[in-house]
Amino acid sequence: MMHEAILNIFKGIRSFIYMIRILCIFCILLLLCYWIEDLTKGNFAWLNFIKPLFNSLLKMCDDIYSYSFNFFGAVFEIKYLSTLLIFVAISYIFKLISQVVEMIETGYLKTRKVYKKTEETLINKKLQADTTLEQVQITKYTIVVSTQIKRKFSHREIHVDIEEQNKLLNDFLTQKTGKAPVLYNGGFMYQFNNFDRIDNVLDTIFKVMKSNSMIDYAFCVQVGDNPKQLDKLISLYHFGKVTMAADTAYRYKFNASHRYQTSQVGIFQYDNGTIEAHEFKEIL
Repeated sequence: MMHEAILNIFKGIRSFIYMIRILCIFCILLLLCYWIEDLTKGNFAWLNFIKPLFNSLLKMCDDIYSYSFNFFGAVFEIKYLSTLLIFVAISYIFKLISQVVEMIETGYLKTRKVYKKTEETLINKKLQADTTLEQVQITKYTIVVSTQIKRKFSHREIHVDIEEQNKLLNDFLTQKTGKAPVLYNGGFMYQFNNFDRIDNVLDTIFKVMKSNSMIDYAFCVQVGDNPKQLDKLISLYHFGKVTMAADTAYRYKFNASHRYQTSQVGIFQYDNGTIEAHEFKEIL
């Protein structure tokens, strides 16, 4: 992954700088020992591995500026101090480089974070646009109404002609919606082609629900083509409600108009699966 490779590069640079600074400190300590060797006229054999480097640096510094002085009988040559300053300067320069690298890495991480956030926002907007487009393209929907005699009118001595009541219902719905019903699963099916304007149909349905009819109504709304789910909704017989499955409730959110609210009725098992039932409610 490119990001991990870049982080490893920064890590490698930091490790290299740290190693150089450690070497500078090590060289400073050895150079001090070499200086002591010179002052004491001793012979530190263990310094032989690095003496060629020190001698080259000392000669270069002595060529640039040569100065020495006596102190308690010992000759102090400025070239040793100059060479020490070279190692100190190298260590300081690499410290500055380390700070620059850290700034670059911080800038890279901040830039990447902004880029990732921007990319995520663009992806989310695209997903949202794709989802909206997919949902608004679903325009066909079906409404099935089931009826039964209200309990208070179900006594034997009260005769209610449910066929006549159903005829009155369907005549009213046909007049208001311009759609003719067909018999379906013990009820009456109405099919529509413009889900975006379902609020107008719901206005009619809720007028029916609030009427003084002697029968109860169970309206089921299903967007798209899912007869198995619609059959399950019908079988729940939620009289007094306008129910739908979760997919229909989700599709309703993409309508421009929302004169009705939706709420969950419950989750029900069917055919080794589940259906999440919702209902339309008037906004009071």
